[in-house]
Amino acid sequence: MLEQINQVAFAVILVIIVYIILRILFPENNQDTSNNNESVTSPDTEQKIKDLEIQCQRLREELKQQSQQLQSDFQNETFTQLQTLLSNYPTVKKMALAKPDLPAKNLISLFTSLDNLITSWGYTAIGETWEQVNYNPQLHQADSDDIQEGELVYIRFIGYQNSDKILYAAKVSRTLPPGFDNN
Repeated sequence: MLEQINQVAFAVILVIIVYIILRILFPENNQDTSNNNESVTSPDTEQKIKDLEIQCQRLREELKQQSQQLQSDFQNETFTQLQTLLSNYPTVKKMALAKPDLPAKNLISLFTSLDNLITSWGYTAIGETWEQVNYNPQLHQADSDDIQEGELVYIRFIGYQNSDKILYAAKVSRTLPPGFDNN
């Protein structure tokens, strides 16, 4: 789909360039100063210009429609991949409020669709929850301004990256949450 958009964009740019070239090669000129300075352009040139303008408008509309279709396809694909999670979330929320002692491990399988989506997009996690790592300000967001690069910290919340681009830095701290230890 992206290739089609690039092709349409290229075609639009090409039409605009041709239009500009035609305007330069066939400017409106004065036929005779005695004719009250009326501009004269050949009918053939005028028709070519009108045809190019129509084609340019058609290509703009195609590009707009393709953009809307891509957005719709993206939303539908994402919804399909998250459908299980989205369908079960309201029930799980009600259950958690009604039964606060419900074991969280019973809910973990609901997040499989979210894991699959992240994997299909090619995103990778930055660290693992509660993993001890050396602080790297490029990958981590510290909970304290005095944490120094290379200092040992714990990942409180993982981050995500796509290749070398950091989408969301992992949140780190010097300590684990109260009640949790490294064992």
